[in-house]
Amino acid sequence: MDRLKMVLDEIHQYVQAFSRNNKILADNWQDKKSEHFSDTCITIVNGSCQEFMQTVEQTHSGINSSIEQLKAMADELYKELHAPVWAYKE
Repeated sequence: MDRLKMVLDEIHQYVQAFSRNNKILADNWQDKKSEHFSDTCITIVNGSCQEFMQTVEQTHSGINSSIEQLKAMADELYKELHAPVWAYKE
């Protein structure tokens, strides 16, 4: 899971660089085609990337939570399996 976090951070950095570079281009072009390109391409790609990253981060958090719950349940089962016989009352 640490690898996934590292990849997400890297994607986030690329998306930020993409946004910065496109802002520079848009500021320098200042024409109708650049506005159209920004509206139809750059904004959509940037939004999609951010949505994807948020979804993956939420999924990652959910998976980590489930892993922790499973570990706790496994610990409880281990304790039950290795409890002394006299600990059980009839």
